[in-house]
Amino acid sequence: MRSRALIVFIIAALSAFAFQKKPAAKPPQQREVKVQKTSLSRDQEIQLGKEAAGDVERTMEVVNNPELEAWLNKIGQRLAATPQANAYPYYFKLVNEDSINAFALPGGPMYVHTGLIKAADSESQVAGVLAHEMSHVALRHGASQMSKAQTWQTILGVATAAAGIAGGGQCSLWCQAAQIGGGIGVNSVLSKFSRDAERDADLNGARMMAAAGYNPLDLAHFFEKLEAQMGAAAKPKGLESFLSSHPAPGRRVEYVSEDITFYPQKSYTADTGIFPRAKNLAASVPPPKLKPAALLQSSGGKARTNLPQGFKDFQTKGFAIGYPGNWQAGQGQQGGSVFIVPQGGVVQQQNGGVELIAGAMIDYYQPQSGAVALDKTTKEFLGVLQKGDQNMTFESTQSVQIGGKPALVTKLRTRTSYQQDPDQVVYLYTVAREIGLWNLVLASPPSTLQQAEPLFQQITQTVAFPD
Repeated sequence: MRSRALIVFIIAALSAFAFQKKPAAKPPQQREVKVQKTSLSRDQEIQLGKEAAGDVERTMEVVNNPELEAWLNKIGQRLAATPQANAYPYYFKLVNEDSINAFALPGGPMYVHTGLIKAADSESQVAGVLAHEMSHVALRHGASQMSKAQTWQTILGVATAAAGIAGGGQCSLWCQAAQIGGGIGVNSVLSKFSRDAERDADLNGARMMAAAGYNPLDLAHFFEKLEAQMGAAAKPKGLESFLSSHPAPGRRVEYVSEDITFYPQKSYTADTGIFPRAKNLAASVPPPKLKPAALLQSSGGKARTNLPQGFKDFQTKGFAIGYPGNWQAGQGQQGGSVFIVPQGGVVQQQNGGVELIAGAMIDYYQPQSGAVALDKTTKEFLGVLQKGDQNMTFESTQSVQIGGKPALVTKLRTRTSYQQDPDQVVYLYTVAREIGLWNLVLASPPSTLQQAEPLFQQITQTVAFPD
C-alpha cells in the first residue's frame, strides 16, 4: 500500500509539473543601430567633407544638367529629411563616370556616378544606394574609422609629405586624412567599412527609405542583383570595385525583410515618375573629359624594374617618373602640383602654397585657347610664369626627347626665399599632351648645381607616358 501511494504521489507531482504554465517567450526585438563614437567633432566632419568635395571636383567631372540635378536632389533631400539621416547638411551631385558607384563624404556631400543610374531598374533602387551611403555618414562610420586609424599628428598627409620636409606647415583635415586609406583616398578611405558597418548601413538605410516613402526592400534587392552579376561576362563596368568597397554581409533581403516587420504599415508612393527620363539623360552624357588633377594623383602601380639603382618610382594615370630613394614625393595640396624633393627641398608659404627650393615639380598647364601645341603653348606658359615672377630670366630653349615624346627644355634663373642661397637655376621640360602642357621643373641653387645635374639627367631618363 505504501509503495502504491508513493507511485500515485509521483505521478500526481509529474502531472502538475507538466501542466505548469511555461514562461512567455520574449518578443522579437528590432536590431539596434548605433551611431559610432569618434574623436572628430561634428564641425570637423563637415569641414573634412567640404575639403574632400573640393578634391572630388578637381578630379571628376560634375554633370551640368539641371533636369538630372533636380531629380537627384529631390530624392536625396526627401531621404535627408528623415530622422535616420541624422540632420547632416547633405547635398547631391552627379559625376560623369560610367562605373557603378556612389559615395557620401563626411558631413554630407554626396556624389553619384552616371553608371549607377544606368545600372538601376527603378528610382527606388537609386534611392536605396543613396540611403545606404548616407547611413555611413549618419552613423559616423567614416569619422570613427579615421579617428581610430591614427592620431592626426602622426598621419603623413599628401601636403606634409612635401611641406613638412622643410620644417613643417599646416595641413588641412582632408590632406591629413587622405593617406589613411593609401591613396582619393575618397573611395578607399570613406567606403571600405566592415561587414557589421555595411549591415548597419543597410538597416538604417532601409528605415530611411521607408520613412521617405520608398520600398526598403529595393535597397537589398539592388545590392543582391549586382552580386549575382559578378560572374557574368557582360557585367557592368566597375562592379568588382563597387562590391569590394561594399563587402556583402550576406542575407541582405532576409534581414531587411525581418526589420520591415517592425515598421508601421504604409504604402510606398514616393516615386517621382521621372526615372525613365533620368536614365535616358544619364545614358546620353558624353564621355568624361580628363582633368589634370586626376592625372597627377599617385596610382600606386607596380614599380618598374629598369630604374637607376636606389631609385623609387612615382606612377600616375598620366605619367611615371623615377627619383632618388632618399627624396620624398607628394602633392603640395590635394589636387595640386607633384613635388619630388630632397630634405629641405620645399618650404610652405604663408598663403598655404608650397615653394620649390631644390628638386622636381610636375604639373599640367592648360592653354587659354584649349588647343595644345608644343612651341606655342610653351611660349604662352613661359609668359605666364614671367608675369608672376619678375625675377625670372630665360637663358635658352632647345628641342629634346623625354619619355619618347618631342619636348622642349628651357633653362632659366630666378630667386627664392631660401636666404642662404636665394638664386635658383631651373630646367623646365615641356611635353604637349591632350589634357594640357605637361611640365617638369628641375631646380637647384647654383651652389649645389654641379651635384644636382647628373641626378636631373637620370630623372629625365626615367619619364614614361602611357601612350
